[in-house]
Amino acid sequence: KLVAKPLGRPSATAVKNHIRPGERNPIEGKFGQAKTRYGMDNIKAKLANTSTSWISTIALVLNLVRMTRQAPVSLLLRIQNWLAYHVVRLAGNFRIKNYYNVLMTT
Repeated sequence: KLVAKPLGRPSATAVKNHIRPGERNPIEGKFGQAKTRYGMDNIKAKLANTSTSWISTIALVLNLVRMTRQAPVSLLLRIQNWLAYHVVRLAGNFRIKNYYNVLMTT
């Protein structure tokens, strides 16, 4: 038996609910990571509420791991902006030509 996409024009609901394959890749990747690294595929809870809480906890851990990866970059950018601000301010106090703004305006 041949199973394939039906011929002809797609229905309006199929077009409205269509998700491009590239949009699903990050989502599927996170589910794979949750199953292999954090044991989402080994949940043996008997009650629906317990299963929901396990899944929510694993999703929380995934978000915390992602946030801890982004925190050092954010901290470095804040330090860089702080230093740039104070260097420009000091340059103005000592009447030194402000090369930073000259470069930014050209």
